[in-house]
Amino acid sequence: MSRIDQMAQLVLADPTITAKELAQKMGYAEQKSVYYWLEKAGYRGMKDFKKSVLSGCFQFAKVPGEIPAVKDSIKLPIPLYTGDRMRSLDCSEFLHSRLGPESFAIQVSGEKSGHPGSPGDILIIDPEAPCDQGSIVLVSINGRPHQARVYYMPGKSPIYVDTDNPSLLLSPDFVMGKVVFVVKHAI
Repeated sequence: MSRIDQMAQLVLADPTITAKELAQKMGYAEQKSVYYWLEKAGYRGMKDFKKSVLSGCFQFAKVPGEIPAVKDSIKLPIPLYTGDRMRSLDCSEFLHSRLGPESFAIQVSGEKSGHPGSPGDILIIDPEAPCDQGSIVLVSINGRPHQARVYYMPGKSPIYVDTDNPSLLLSPDFVMGKVVFVVKHAI
């Protein structure tokens, strides 16, 4: 995996990561090493790189013959109860069959407990999923992800409302995608 791919993985794991934190996790003495690799890969800076990664535009390098699954892992189906019947469910297959090719997941961090995601929960985002009135989307504001509801009015730009504070209108830099699944962390 290339250095830029490693950095992209770290950004996906923590969209609020700073260049300094990225440098520490990559083992660099200074954050200017991060900027060196970003510039070498054609990015204007950290914000430009995060935007590319979080919007799904970043293309990870593919190793020939490599299977994009977690190596040496065994995924067992879980029981799914529907009405009076029980069947097994492969969660990975269930999710992948309902997601677009650019879908990604982020773990909610921080102290806010926005609807639908609270700290520890995993939001699964599909940039290509169509949004309806009141859909929950993940938006980027100043390089940080926020959950918002989107509303439409004829002839107007979409309106984004903060899920934590419905009286707060947001002006996002860009929309990362629709929240299509939430994996709740209940423990």
